[in-house]
Amino acid sequence: MTIEQGTSPAAPPIHPVVVPRISTDPLDELVDRMRPALARAVEALQVAAVLEADGVTDRTARVEYGFPDVFALAQEVYRRLGPPADDPPAPAGGKHGRRQTVRLLLHGPLYALPGAVFPAVLAEVGERDALMALTVAGVVGWACAGTVAYAAYQFLGADRPRRAALLLRVSVPAAAVTGVLAGMSMGGGRSLILLAVGQLTYQLSGTVLMFYRREGLQALAMAPAVTAGIAYLVDASLRGVALGTAAIGVTLVAVAALVCTRGRGTGKRSRVRMRRRSLLGVTAYGFLSAVFLLHAALPYLSHRLDIAIGVAPLILSMGFVEWRAERFRSQAVGLTRVSLRPRDFERRVGTLVGREIGVCMAVPAGLGLVLLAALGFPGPESAVMVAAHVLLAGVYYLAFLLAGFERFGLLCCAILVALTLHLGVVQVVGRPVAPLADTTLYLGSVLALLAQFLLGLAPSVRQVRHFR
Repeated sequence: MTIEQGTSPAAPPIHPVVVPRISTDPLDELVDRMRPALARAVEALQVAAVLEADGVTDRTARVEYGFPDVFALAQEVYRRLGPPADDPPAPAGGKHGRRQTVRLLLHGPLYALPGAVFPAVLAEVGERDALMALTVAGVVGWACAGTVAYAAYQFLGADRPRRAALLLRVSVPAAAVTGVLAGMSMGGGRSLILLAVGQLTYQLSGTVLMFYRREGLQALAMAPAVTAGIAYLVDASLRGVALGTAAIGVTLVAVAALVCTRGRGTGKRSRVRMRRRSLLGVTAYGFLSAVFLLHAALPYLSHRLDIAIGVAPLILSMGFVEWRAERFRSQAVGLTRVSLRPRDFERRVGTLVGREIGVCMAVPAGLGLVLLAALGFPGPESAVMVAAHVLLAGVYYLAFLLAGFERFGLLCCAILVALTLHLGVVQVVGRPVAPLADTTLYLGSVLALLAQFLLGLAPSVRQVRHFR
């Protein structure tokens, strides 16, 4: 009796033999070979970059794979790869909650809050001394605040919140000391020194509160001073009240800033290398930016307030400009996911920048029309000054983007050129120019600055690699 193989219980089980499939499509082999490097690719441009790094050229794409160029090949490879191995994280800053958006929009009005008590200050200290102190302290404070904020964010990015808090805590009393020295250097008395101290302390304390997202405390502390300043315009006998509440408000802002820096950090003490060149660039840019913004209005503060106040729409809308600039990176990352070729991305990002410049100008333009209407449309020179600051909103949007690429050298050089265009022409004329001619020259210098920033931004913003 014979036992057939496969029916005996002692016979080993028979397993099917699986012959590996041999692909005859070279594109499948390419996809399999590149899959480890492209497991998390989220768009075809990433695939194209990896293929080019691997040595694939347009000729290779045509001869070996039958595609006209690397980018067409990358699109097909990306399709065959399937979904990414992991969902990519959302870009940083890609979404702002309502609270975060409101916080950024408040930055402009917060800069302008002390302006409510400036009429009372001018009456107390005297126009010439007060304007000198406010200008000097404003320029120095702008430069110092930008430098301190940049250094603090560098510490925070290096996971050193304790050092960031220490720097911010020291900056508040340092600002007060700087104000004393500034007031003394101008040969002023006690009132002038106190004015310089208050201006610098408010700017640096506000920087600390914005860093820790406590702008609400700043607004709350200054609310009584704003109310008293407005009341002084109605009743001049309230000057003492306006000045007293302003001093209390600045003190409360400083105290709030110091409180916010206490108990911050993890106690790490490892060394952080600060990029000195970038730090110097931030300081220089802050100084020159403040000079460019303030120098045009300064000659008119004492006798043509309708011209000098043309800066107000820009200051009030600076928070809006900052908010739009913060959204740019996430918008650009989104464009990389829908662009199939570098030229397509360049066209889309150029349209994005142009559109955002227009949006940033629209807000101060609306505020400027309201201001001119409230002033009764005093004259063409006032309208030209408002127009110059409307354009400056677009300039500052570009400045935020350039600062993100750390192009501080370009920022400083461009501002120096614009300052030279405005002040140089006045010097060449050799005599005081009419307000309309002066404001028109200033408008021209702003246009020149806008053009320089656009030209300087184009090489960086058009490169996809910056938004990976």
